[in-house]
Amino acid sequence: MNLRVARRAPAWLAAAICLWSCGPAGGPAAPGAGSAGSSAVGLPAASLETGLQLFRRGDLKGAEPHLAGALKQAPRDRRVLEALGSIYARSDRWRQAEESFRAALAAEPSAIGARLGLAAVCIDTGRYDEARALIAEVRRLDPGNPAARLKGALLDVRLGRTAEAEAGAREAIAGQPSSAEAHYVLGLALERRGAIAEAAAEMRRVQEISSAHPGALSHLVTLLTRLGRPAEAARWRMAQQEALSRLHVEERVRDHRIKAVEAFNREDYPAALGEFQLIAREDPDDPQVYLHLGSTYLALGNPEEARRALDRCLALDPRNERALAEMGRLHALANRLDEAIDSLRKAVAVNPEFAEPHYYLAGIYRARGETDRYREEMKIFDELRSRSRGSALEVQPEGGP
Repeated sequence: MNLRVARRAPAWLAAAICLWSCGPAGGPAAPGAGSAGSSAVGLPAASLETGLQLFRRGDLKGAEPHLAGALKQAPRDRRVLEALGSIYARSDRWRQAEESFRAALAAEPSAIGARLGLAAVCIDTGRYDEARALIAEVRRLDPGNPAARLKGALLDVRLGRTAEAEAGAREAIAGQPSSAEAHYVLGLALERRGAIAEAAAEMRRVQEISSAHPGALSHLVTLLTRLGRPAEAARWRMAQQEALSRLHVEERVRDHRIKAVEAFNREDYPAALGEFQLIAREDPDDPQVYLHLGSTYLALGNPEEARRALDRCLALDPRNERALAEMGRLHALANRLDEAIDSLRKAVAVNPEFAEPHYYLAGIYRARGETDRYREEMKIFDELRSRSRGSALEVQPEGGP
């Protein structure tokens, strides 16, 4: 806990501040995970858990800097290597993706996620024989693996095995109706067999699930042009250009994002602030950077700027559970306990698997002397943390244009 923040906190909140000063599980969380500038003890675990949580919810650009930091402390952690490999693959950094997946296999030769991730890299780089062997090995280890089935369907598309690809994609959709990649592979197969209108419908479904999916946007432009709908094709072309523009912005700020989180985690808050401010100038509509700015301003003892940053984050992304949790902590430190509880409860409602709000609620109830509620929140927190540590990381199949 930053001393300037702690000195202004009311005396009755001292117990809660003591609880929070170590952060969950004895260490601080990185930006947006509930830290306010605490001891560096336990940092690798905090970065690891934050990175994996963000990865699982699909926030890849948010996950990468945390996972990169965790990898420095645990270079053979299979979960980190798989997640980073998937992030690299989804941003077309094929060499880094392959290195990460191979390192994960070296650390754990039976790792299915790493083998599937490597198969995806091989498909996207045209090494189809190697991809086929990797998928076959996964099926030997886990005959019913749905990700292997979908990767096999993607490989079938690339090999021109249209009927097999369509059947595999439909089977994947039956098991995971909200899988953007399953609909994408089905769209590719339908396009291959000349079912243009059906293919366009599948690509629209992909875009509904994953609005910035570059492959789906690209194919929608082509398919609607072939269907003689130039106005619709033009609208999708604009959406594609906007998505590509955002990807280019992210490429420009990626290193700054990693440096910012590293600086925050070593408690160099002025350096972190400078990096986050640079990102905000480059990408003023990125809600995540305002979340990080809010955490950094809190660490610097500047609650007014912290609130402005968090308000901006929530204006852009009203269901950002981490911003809601940070806002709850900000209210608590200002002795606005009802507002704090309300904000923390909203964070839980958005993501029932998010452990940290329960930790902060426990601190408030402990400070109020509400022992039963304190124990209830800590029990939920411990259960969620235990579940998170035990969950396996499954790298999802990827499809390219």
